Amino acid sequence: MKGLIFMRATLVAICLSLALTACARAEDAPSAWGQAALDDLEAVAASAPAEGLAPETAALDELARFRHLAETDPVAEAQTDVAADALFSALARAFAQGGTDPRSADPEWRIAASSGPDLEGLLLQRGQGALPSALLRSLLPQAGEYAALREALAQVSAEPAGATDSDGLIREARIGALRASLERWRWLPRDLPSRRVEVRIAQFEARMIAPDTAPVSHAVIVGAARTPTPSFESLVRSVTLNPTWEPPASIVAELTRRFVRDPQAASREGFDVIGADGAVIAPDQVDWTQRPFRHRLRQRSGPGNALGQIRFDMPNSFAIYLHDTPNRALFDRPARALSHGCIRVQAPDALAETVLASQWTRTALNDAIATGETQTIALSDPLPVVLVYLTAALNADGDIVYADDIYRRDAAVIAALDGPDAALVRRTATPAAICAG
Repeated sequence: MKGLIFMRATLVAICLSLALTACARAEDAPSAWGQAALDDLEAVAASAPAEGLAPETAALDELARFRHLAETDPVAEAQTDVAADALFSALARAFAQGGTDPRSADPEWRIAASSGPDLEGLLLQRGQGALPSALLRSLLPQAGEYAALREALAQVSAEPAGATDSDGLIREARIGALRASLERWRWLPRDLPSRRVEVRIAQFEARMIAPDTAPVSHAVIVGAARTPTPSFESLVRSVTLNPTWEPPASIVAELTRRFVRDPQAASREGFDVIGADGAVIAPDQVDWTQRPFRHRLRQRSGPGNALGQIRFDMPNSFAIYLHDTPNRALFDRPARALSHGCIRVQAPDALAETVLASQWTRTALNDAIATGETQTIALSDPLPVVLVYLTAALNADGDIVYADDIYRRDAAVIAALDGPDAALVRRTATPAAICAG
């Protein structure tokens, strides 16, 4: 996202800084922007709030001033062209990649953005007669969900202040969720894989998406507020049946504190203690109070394993993956932000059957699980996974639903959208999530 131009005050600065350049243009040179094109540009800029962006009042006032002066002043006519180019370019970047930089607005957003718009090519097309609105709106997300969110924003914005919906959510909260979600859609790459697993973190849902079929939803458990699940992309490269689990250092610290209180818990829960030489140490021979803990912990496979009986292996820097869980009663809870960052999946055998389509049947998977042997099955075609945080979204019935902002991320996005400079938005990034199963 480096090089993003943030609109509002930045636009005015660009226009003013380039004004002297405009003065150097020949006074008898024809305007690069005709009146119809300028009218169209002003209309699309005025529509920015319909996309959840901030109003472009300052930039539009500046452009209108130059247009008025240009009626009698050739220099102002050149300044109009410069201001129009700057406004068009800033709108192009905002529509294509978002009006804010996610590194400041949502540091837990780790999805790489698409490349920026081809400004030179767009301006060339505009100069050849293409309408600015057509060029700019083609840069927005074309997904049906984005259009639905935009429509919902128009409807909710028309309600009286303080109005509540059937769930008691006030108008202003819904507007905030819609604006933040529209912005995150603009952050997303435009070329999301047509076949993918999409984890909707705030909705506690994973969707298996494939061409020409309806998405299949799975209830999931996501990271708790203190160990949030970030937004990122990966690839499922294999599925492991009857996995073992080696907890990371942060979770080892939690476990060893518990084992101090209950020395039999390690054996009861199937943990092996592995020394530096690779030898297994009997749990009753271990000093659980040592800090830092000098040994590795590994939980044996089985129904009680923290990862359950199926793990979807997706290499990433967060040590996060999708997996089963022995605590399946937790799926009965409506709010399921309970893990250390990993995604626990309800009915993982059904998801595994889909992920391993043409390779394994569910019966074969369950038969292999019943052996108790750990087995890793490589996918013949790695499957993309996208984990995304959207507090306003389209559900399977085509309705807009609002999720609790479990990680309290939306306020920073809205502040960045409305602030004069995104760099003024300060937010402390939470530590990278580490999977606890």
